[in-house]
Amino acid sequence: MSSDIEKEVGELETRAEKLRLLLPYAPRAFVIEFAGTPKSGKSTSVEAIRHFFSRHGFRVHVLAERASVCPIPMKGHLFFNAWCASSMLAELLANVETETDIIVVDRGLFDALVWLTLQEKRGELNAAEARTIEAFVLLDRWRALIDLAVIMGVSPEEALSRENSQRITRKHGSIMNPEVLAAITESVNEAIKRYGAKFGSIINHQTTGHQVRESNVVLTQRVLDCLEDFLNPEILVVPRREIEELPLEGGGAFSKRVVEKAIKCISYNGRFMPRAEAESDCNYVQIVACGVLRYQDGVFLFQRKESDPKYRLYGKATIWQGCHIPKQEGVGIADLLKTTLLERVSQSLFLSHVFPIDALGYCWDPNDPNSSRHLGVVYRILIDNPNTAADLKKKEFRKKRGHGLIGQFDNWQQLVANQDQLSLESWSRAILQSIKRMP
Repeated sequence: MSSDIEKEVGELETRAEKLRLLLPYAPRAFVIEFAGTPKSGKSTSVEAIRHFFSRHGFRVHVLAERASVCPIPMKGHLFFNAWCASSMLAELLANVETETDIIVVDRGLFDALVWLTLQEKRGELNAAEARTIEAFVLLDRWRALIDLAVIMGVSPEEALSRENSQRITRKHGSIMNPEVLAAITESVNEAIKRYGAKFGSIINHQTTGHQVRESNVVLTQRVLDCLEDFLNPEILVVPRREIEELPLEGGGAFSKRVVEKAIKCISYNGRFMPRAEAESDCNYVQIVACGVLRYQDGVFLFQRKESDPKYRLYGKATIWQGCHIPKQEGVGIADLLKTTLLERVSQSLFLSHVFPIDALGYCWDPNDPNSSRHLGVVYRILIDNPNTAADLKKKEFRKKRGHGLIGQFDNWQQLVANQDQLSLESWSRAILQSIKRMP
């Protein structure tokens, strides 16, 4: 048995090293929440996951459990749990876009829903209060930040056994007693059924009867599965030979007719493949939806930091930001391109607003080894709110592995005149040269 575990650990280490190479593809930190029943091993597993990934070169930040520092003495009370959930959420929002690869949350949003379920069943809050709190906790802007919820469980009997093995008394506490533990376990199971589908991924990890190391090996395998899906999603690609048939002039093409032709080509010939596979196969061109942000008479100019590796590869500045297109069932290509781009813009600003959008053309440079692997379908996105425009100027985009972008709105004609001084990358130049005046 020991040799089997060591073999599994070796396989986990090899897999982690491979996944670390995919970190540049991550749009932000991967967020794991741990929740579940008392004495199920949450704290031990949190430390095991932190240690494993840190030792393999991942930058890991743990948001510590707030219950131990909560100033409210009434454990299990609505105020106690509201304080824990709110303080955790504040710390999560402050860290999700820092230069961190993995954020581990010890009791967060899902845990708050477990206690909400229990408190409602106990009659400690009414249905109207419960639905209001539920709607707040499940608000998409932060609920969508939880990429994986690990729900850990252990039988009440074993939970008490683990508690007593470390104590010199068997006297029950306010939480650590058979009745409350059974009620919490029931609420955990009910919360999984009620809310599980609202989270990106759920792992229901039971530790009853399992040794700690064996349990954590199994858990790490499942965490790596979810992390791989996050770092290496299936993205939209088109065979290069099909892209080569599209009309080009100066690195792109811009008109309603050519956009329709490109969308038709992508719809007919497109397929989805893991991003790492697409990056290594020069026979396919990756499709990128590119947004040019417009506010009044200005266009947003993104400027790279010198520490960004793309500073020298692609240029110092750009007038667009884009994203790869992940697989989504039941959505046509034209709608998928637009919705994916708008979601990325909204997520970058943590907004739920839908901005007006229309297609302008596409960019592709078959002679540039750095950009020939991607075709950019270019859209104008109208920023129709002055507060959002102001937030854009304060925002630092993609603060990840040294990739930092800041910017401001500049006049279109000034951008055309100053593109050499700005050291614009090739797609931005193609857009400026082809569209004499931003519509």
